Amino acid sequence: MSESFAVQYSKMLKRATQVLGSRKAAERWMEAPSLGLEGRRPIDMLASAEDLEVLMTFLGRIEYGVYH
Repeated sequence: MSESFAVQYSKMLKRATQVLGSRKAAERWMEAPSLGLEGRRPIDMLASAEDLEVLMTFLGRIEYGVYH
């Protein structure tokens, strides 16, 4: 695991925990394919800046009830 991946994973897990309410829920979300992400798993999207932006936007939509 590269440092960049570890740093991005940590940041995304922290944000997902805030949105989803628990670390356990955030960890499940990171590992599960999502229809809102075209079937991709968030953990597989941590390498590119573009995908990170997609994840942050998606979490914002979850937070405001667009996705659940």
